[in-house]
Amino acid sequence: MQTIKHKLQRPISIAPLIVYRLLFGLMVGYGCLWSISKGDIEIRYLEPSFFFKYYGFEWLSFVGAEGIYILYAIWFISAFGIFFGAFYRISIWSFFFVFTYLHLLDATNYINHYYAISIFAFFLACLPAQATCSIDVWRKPSIEQLQISSWEIAVFKGQVALIYLFAAIAKMNLDWMLGAMPLKIWLLQSQDFPVIGSLFQYHTTHVLVSWAGLLFDLTIVVWLSFAKTRKWAYLVVILFHTMTGLLFNIGLFPILMIFSTVVFFDAEQQQKVLEKLGGKWHQTRTKEVPSSYLPYFFMAHFIVQVSLPLRHHFLYNGNVLWTEEGARFSWRVMLLEKEGMATFYVEDPNSERHWVVSNLEFLTPFQEKRMSIRPDHILEFSHHIAAIYARRYDIENPIVRAEVYVAMNGRVSQLLIDPKVNLAEVSRSLKQKDWILPYLEE
Repeated sequence: MQTIKHKLQRPISIAPLIVYRLLFGLMVGYGCLWSISKGDIEIRYLEPSFFFKYYGFEWLSFVGAEGIYILYAIWFISAFGIFFGAFYRISIWSFFFVFTYLHLLDATNYINHYYAISIFAFFLACLPAQATCSIDVWRKPSIEQLQISSWEIAVFKGQVALIYLFAAIAKMNLDWMLGAMPLKIWLLQSQDFPVIGSLFQYHTTHVLVSWAGLLFDLTIVVWLSFAKTRKWAYLVVILFHTMTGLLFNIGLFPILMIFSTVVFFDAEQQQKVLEKLGGKWHQTRTKEVPSSYLPYFFMAHFIVQVSLPLRHHFLYNGNVLWTEEGARFSWRVMLLEKEGMATFYVEDPNSERHWVVSNLEFLTPFQEKRMSIRPDHILEFSHHIAAIYARRYDIENPIVRAEVYVAMNGRVSQLLIDPKVNLAEVSRSLKQKDWILPYLEE
């Protein structure tokens, strides 16, 4: 233990942290423009009249249309501040809170790499990533710091390792390893891909690609950790994530992982790169790295990071891909192709009145698609419907039932939840949902 502690406290060049700050600033700046260009502001924030809330974040309120535009402006300006190290603490914390707010505002927006970006932004906010090669140092040279403790880079490596490891563990299922699902579905839709698209019609290709993805996730951090294999491993990272980015609609995830794996390169190598780009290292100005409480905070963080992906084993029964209980915040990447059809019925218990709900009266098409496959969203929408119909038709304690059919990874659709249950009476909680029907294996 003393040896490990000594290695983690060993002073190293701050260069990897600076390089990551530069790459992160580029990525989130591009991400802002990309999000605007594909209409996220309208589709995800302005068109919805109702937002699905994460459990425990029901208090989070919508800032209005003008507020969303202001938040996007702050996001973009913050990206410049991060990249150039200008008013860095303000910039990185502003980005963290804005981006995390936008992510939490509607739970149907959940994507693994949004979660990862918030985590890495928080890391950067806690660490001195502006301590050299920054406008802040140019403004105030006394804050320059050329060394950090090795643990300050190890936390990035550890987070990357956990993302890949749990992504690999999640792929260790029969659908992925034997059925090549859902990659088979997606590859069959990509046969027009240049040069190699014709190969995507064969089951052998589907299985090989599935196993390649599993082995990549399982071993890539090992290859990145050794100097002899690091360069070749990083080339594989670039090739793998570029191909997945071109083949599948997975947003910023390829860029995030290509940039984040740079932290595995030696600090001295990254310092030389910065020097070639104009960065200056004055060794006489190196400061002693102070101790702090931060290592203990990061230890707690990683305990949580290990616990969250494993929680479905201890807290919930059933197929996590079907129930989605414990699925989010678990690095379950590219595992599912689900299609759902949800029909909601409202009854007045004091009369014979009943209604079939038009989902699109209350949800956007994007929200309806996400809601119809996720039990917790179905429950929340049922509560929303009950409240609306109670007001609209002066109903006391309306009954809401749902008939939801879901097809998972190309199989025949099945009932997801018990259609006899009055969802209006079911409270939201993190407990096992006994109204989710078991998945029937074919």
